[in-house]
Amino acid sequence: MSQLELTDRTLTLQRFPPMREESPLQAWDAADEYLLQQALPAGPVLVFNDSFGALTCGLSDREIWHVSDSWLSQQAARQNLRLNGLDEASVHFLDSLAPLPAAQAAVLIKLPKALALLEHQLRALRTVVTPDPLILAAGKAKDIHNSTLQLFERILGESKTSLAWKKARLIYSHFSAPALADVPATTVWPLDETPYHIHNHANVFARAALDIGALLSATSAARY
Repeated sequence: MSQLELTDRTLTLQRFPPMREESPLQAWDAADEYLLQQALPAGPVLVFNDSFGALTCGLSDREIWHVSDSWLSQQAARQNLRLNGLDEASVHFLDSLAPLPAAQAAVLIKLPKALALLEHQLRALRTVVTPDPLILAAGKAKDIHNSTLQLFERILGESKTSLAWKKARLIYSHFSAPALADVPATTVWPLDETPYHIHNHANVFARAALDIGALLSATSAARY
């Protein structure tokens, strides 16, 4: 459990599952801090990939849509809202396949490790966003490559990066609806020696193949 100092308050944040007090791991990083320093327009905020709820708690005076494919991340956000005496009722929790809400004032994206998940999320965002909302993404500076920026530009429109701060960097993106070809929502292939076709979503383990445990289960089931 540790404390995040903001300009107007201090948040007590804990990772989930809880760790020992002596653990050096925090429930936020510099990218969270960088995003929370930005002046956002008034109104609801759409938040992607908030690992432990730092953004959700830091913006708790607004209506928030918390989008994540991680059940643990959503439990962490709930835990930290309660820990700081904040109202959970203003937070809407969505999984990564749920329809996204429209009419957001701002969109904040913590960059995920998997570029495939980021592409899935940007394509989903594209279906509901307009040129009006402020769109900000953040991550470690070393993890923001030309391919990352090109993905934002290809799906959303003109994008640029900020200066680095505490080894974190922001991406500013303005939606202009560039022409974009459709792609399948899942990676699909036939499973050898079975009647099955496998459909993998963007952030599943071994997205382009079947991990050995799942392969054993599927081939065993096909025999009986």
